[in-house]
Parts: sequence; C-alpha cells; structure tokens
Amino acid sequence: MLFLCVRALMPALAYEGDGTYYGDGGAGAAGACMLERNFNNIRDTVAMNPYQFENGGACGKCIVVRGDGVGLGMKPIYGPIYATIDNLCPECKHGDVDLGLAGDGRFLIRWEFIPCEDIPPGARRKLRG
Repeated sequence: MLFLCVRALMPALAYEGDGTYYGDGGAGAAGACMLERNFNNIRDTVAMNPYQFENGGACGKCIVVRGDGVGLGMKPIYGPIYATIDNLCPECKHGDVDLGLAGDGRFLIRWEFIPCEDIPPGARRKLRG
C-alpha cells in the first residue's frame, strides 16, 4: 500500500531525443534482445539507444513515446505510442528511440519508462481465442 502511494507521488522521469523508424513490426527474435515477436502482446516495439539500453537490461521494458510532429520526414510522430524495447539502435544518441513502425523521418520526442501492465488494452495485440 505504501509503495502505491509513493509511486503516485513520484513524477515520471521523461527523456527527450529524436524518434526515427526502423520498419513495421520491429525486429522480434532477430533483434539484440532476441525476444519472440509479440512476447508480451504489446503491439509496437522500439530499438533503444546504447546509453539507455543498459547492456540488455532494458529488453522487455515498456515505454510511452509522445511527440508534437516537429521534425523532418513524411510521417510525423505524435502519440502516445506504447511500445516494448526489443532491439538496440547503435547509432542513436542518448534519449533517441527507433520505432519499429513503418515510416520515415526524424522527429523530436519525449518518452518515459512505464510498467507494461499500465499499457491500455487498445495498444495491445488481440490474442487468438
């Protein structure tokens, strides 16, 4: 109970950087994390910059990405985009994430780590019954 109260009072630590695209569907088992595609039923994935990749410790963590569409390219980043970290973006700088979505361009973003269970149902894949 105390943990929930403290968590509610602590502001989330948000990061800023560039958001780019590396292709629809992410890398899955071909990525640096070697996670099975859709392993946690979160629809979107990202590749994390090497500074926040935590030597693989970020694998499987979830983030929320937001942008205002400021940048260059044909597919501006807005949000919120909820995603799982499934890969490494070696050329990215601190704060950058590479979205596992179809698109192009480089856009200013803000993102933060969130508990995967806090991702709304609409951002999850539907499981086959």
